[in-house]
Amino acid sequence: QLKLLISSALQLNIITLKIEYYSFENLSTELREWTFELLKLNMKKTYENSNLGWNEREKRKEMSDKDCRYLIALNNGKPIGFVMFQFSWEETMSDDDEEIEVIYCYEIQLFEIARNKGLGTFLMRTLEEIGRHWKMKKLILTAIDTKENKINKSAIDFYLNHLGYQIDEISPSKVLLPEEAKDYDYEIISKVL
Repeated sequence: QLKLLISSALQLNIITLKIEYYSFENLSTELREWTFELLKLNMKKTYENSNLGWNEREKRKEMSDKDCRYLIALNNGKPIGFVMFQFSWEETMSDDDEEIEVIYCYEIQLFEIARNKGLGTFLMRTLEEIGRHWKMKKLILTAIDTKENKINKSAIDFYLNHLGYQIDEISPSKVLLPEEAKDYDYEIISKVL
C-alpha cells in the first residue's frame, strides 16, 4: 500500500527521478552501504563538531533497525538521495504523559549535486503524506544545531522557514532553562499532520 503513495517518477528542474520504497529487510546490501556512506560523507564532521560525537558502530546499528524504512531517490538508476524513517510513539508535554503516534524522519541525505532542486522538499512532503495516510499525529526529526555549523543552520532554516515546521514542545530549547539548553547540540523539529 505504501508504494501507492509514492510517485514513481518526478520531473524536478533538470533531473528526472524515481523514488523507491524499501523496508530495511528489502534494502540490498549495496544500498545499505550506499546510504551509510552518504550519511557519513554529509554528516560525520557535523557529528564530530557536536557534543553527540561520531560513533560509526552506533550509527550503523541505528540505520539497520528492523523497523527502518527508506525512500531512495534515483536518477537514471543511480541513487542520489534518501530518507530513512520509522513509525513510532513520541512523548508530549501534556499532564497525563501522553504519547502520540508519529512518523520519525531519522535521516534525509542528498548528494550535493541534488540539492537546491526541490528534491528535499519533495521527499519531506512525501513523508508527510505517508504520515497522514497512516494517521500519524506529527512528523518529527532531530537536527544537529551547533554554533559553528553553518551547513546544518541552512537545514534547520529549510525545515522551519521553507517547510513550515517548528521547534517541538519536547525539544531541549523548549523544556529547559536557556543555561541548561545550551548544553544540547540539537533541536527536535516537528509538524502537526
